Amino acid sequence: MREEKLPGGLRHYLRWARTQTGLTTRKWNSKRIAFVSVLIAISVVFFIVSVRIIPISALPSFKFSFIGLPVKITGFLFGPLVGIITGVLADLISFALVPTYYHYLYTIVISISGFIPGLCAYYYFNLNELLFSKKYRLFKFNQIVSYYKRQYDDALTKQNYEDIQYFSEQIAKFQVKVIALEATTKPKAMINFSFISTLALLALQITLTLVIFSKLDPTIFEHNRFIKNKDFYLFLVISGLLAMSVALIFYRVFVRKRFQLFLEIMAIVSFCAILEFINVFLLAWADTETLKTDFFVNLTGQAITNPIKIFWNLAIILATYKIVAPLVKSREGDRF
Repeated sequence: MREEKLPGGLRHYLRWARTQTGLTTRKWNSKRIAFVSVLIAISVVFFIVSVRIIPISALPSFKFSFIGLPVKITGFLFGPLVGIITGVLADLISFALVPTYYHYLYTIVISISGFIPGLCAYYYFNLNELLFSKKYRLFKFNQIVSYYKRQYDDALTKQNYEDIQYFSEQIAKFQVKVIALEATTKPKAMINFSFISTLALLALQITLTLVIFSKLDPTIFEHNRFIKNKDFYLFLVISGLLAMSVALIFYRVFVRKRFQLFLEIMAIVSFCAILEFINVFLLAWADTETLKTDFFVNLTGQAITNPIKIFWNLAIILATYKIVAPLVKSREGDRF
């Protein structure tokens, strides 16, 4: 008979992690389909109404400002695959109802707008919880208590009083740890994981922006629709991202009880930053192919509004998410 080992270690953690299947998959059902259908319809309605009010919104780059928000929320709520499907359908249906400029790159952009939020939701909520929540520690400590209780019973049978004393002390020790852990309300590890991830992402975007745009010919900026001076242009783009970083640091220092809100904000800021950076290049390329305009003019024009878009998307998506998410969770449980 193989000797029983004390629970713990990497293999023990991986066995536990494989049991957490509820964190990663969720089957389709009629209610899930209904929610996704409604969000697709909202995307299309947003676009149609915006075209009636502001005709310029029919232009591809402006179009995604209206249909992109519900797509991002769908991906954030239901995962990357659903986000892609929602983006493709929203783009094709809106184009069928209001024909305008079309290029496959635009469909790719809106698909990514659903895919990236789904990945970030998984990373910041599911993976974060799997790695840094107290669930595994509670599971391990309870298993250790059960292990020592079995050893205690065996020692009691053998009348080994030295082992009885030792195992009873270990049982009490880990029972205290379980009680203390259950009483902990502030998930510091999860908070720090999301905070450091978001700050590192913004720092990476600032670095890439400096590296890429500082190498561009200054004459390109003379044709920019907003800023003509290269140095002032870089200052504005970087200052917006720096302001977001400072705001997040300030929020982290003073965060007290609303931990879930903090995690949601970190996730939304991250996927908005990733999307805006990717969309700068894809939309500039698509506009160049479709509208026959200069790529670098499109590139600089898209990039200058990135920080504003991140702040705007954060406000709108967070407000909408706080309304929609409880409705989804009340019917489906967790996000995925």
